[in-house]
Amino acid sequence: MKYGTIKSYVYYVVLLCYCMIISKLVEANKYINKRGNESGLFISSLIFDNKNGYSKVEKKKKFKVHVYNGIRIGQGYDIHQIKVKTENDENKIHEIKEHNTQNFKTLTIGGVKINNIYVLSHSDGDIIYHALVDSILGAAGSCDLGTLFPDKSDKYKNKNSASFLRYARMVLYKKGYTIGNIDINIIAEVPKINNIRHEIIRNISQILNISESQINIKGKTHEKLGVIGEKKAIECFANVLLIPKS
Repeated sequence: MKYGTIKSYVYYVVLLCYCMIISKLVEANKYINKRGNESGLFISSLIFDNKNGYSKVEKKKKFKVHVYNGIRIGQGYDIHQIKVKTENDENKIHEIKEHNTQNFKTLTIGGVKINNIYVLSHSDGDIIYHALVDSILGAAGSCDLGTLFPDKSDKYKNKNSASFLRYARMVLYKKGYTIGNIDINIIAEVPKINNIRHEIIRNISQILNISESQINIKGKTHEKLGVIGEKKAIECFANVLLIPKS
């Protein structure tokens, strides 16, 4: 094997990530006295394949690296007013019953119903599904949730938000994308997300037909600050990575 340093001023740097056999790297460094980066010790085998939307590196089929082109990132957000019923607060219970006529209903979050917490919404008020739908639609270059399913329409009154998520799945499939991963952040004093995290992940996985390992959910409090800290609201941020179908 021949060793030597590549004159860096002759070449353009196009990719920082690379892989090599460690024993060969150690051996090559023994013969090089000049200063430089170890990436200059080897000639890379990079093949551009724009037709298939990725580049690949192959060496006797021992390893392959895919770099996807055309990835898309979307972010969604939702917030809803909530009311919490406590065991010893009869006034609170009466207040919630009065507000039932104003679209307060049992809180549903990620397809999981939460007892003793009520949400003000037109549909079922599932903030995780709402934020996730907007993130997928945004990444796919489609309309937002409110435009497609307006809260002024009785058609969507008390609607199960899982149907919105199924629609978003259909949109990304039609546009030639699949989900790379999902990252969700819920900000609330109640409920505690740790208790329902796995159930939410399972629900999303089944609706979107993806692996549970592609979904991450984090729960944060608002340190008792503002309307969220006072248990008067709950909010959610959702991020999604879409990659082209191969």
